[in-house]
Amino acid sequence: MRRYALIGVLSLATCVALAQRLPEPRPNLKGDLTLPVPLAPKLFDDITENIGRIGLRLQYPFAKGLGVGVGGDATWFGIEERSLLPYSVSGEIFRSCYFGQAQYEHYFAERSFYEFAAEAGLAEYRYHSSLATHVPKDRGFHWGVHMGYYLHASDALAFSLRIGYEVDDVQLSPDKLGIDEFPGRIIDGPQGPFRFFTFGLGFSTTFGRSEGARADG
Repeated sequence: MRRYALIGVLSLATCVALAQRLPEPRPNLKGDLTLPVPLAPKLFDDITENIGRIGLRLQYPFAKGLGVGVGGDATWFGIEERSLLPYSVSGEIFRSCYFGQAQYEHYFAERSFYEFAAEAGLAEYRYHSSLATHVPKDRGFHWGVHMGYYLHASDALAFSLRIGYEVDDVQLSPDKLGIDEFPGRIIDGPQGPFRFFTFGLGFSTTFGRSEGARADG
């Protein structure tokens, strides 16, 4: 009986020791390459094609995985030429976004962790259309939520899978593309705000050495 009790105590102590050795989040730079899938308005999805998005975020954890950060991203959409016939429109829509965020990171194993983040900021759209005489711009409030699963390749570098949901408070109108109307479509209300589902890959590189690395060094 004492033998089993001793084994149980040792097993519990081992689990506690392993849990205590899990890394803590450190200041980091995160980047991602994602694909934004338009959810609304449907018209935006009809007349554009996804090219892609790149983004960077600088994050600072301050208490038990909670932290704050700042970041920005750039997104490109191509204009589908045949979607606006009889108009012959070509070009692209460029979106830039700058935001602040709050995040929670948690290690559940020595080399893997997850992250939840909420962000808010400003999004700007620039419409580069072959029929427009200038480049119209539209700015609006941006907010989004994201989550990611990270796996370390080394002490300072991890790679991730990411998904998210975002909203930009902007409107789509034909004059931004240099046309008078959206042909063949019945517009029954404001064409906005823009909503996206995002998914893709990311990386995280940390600053400073982990507690384990400091102990070994």
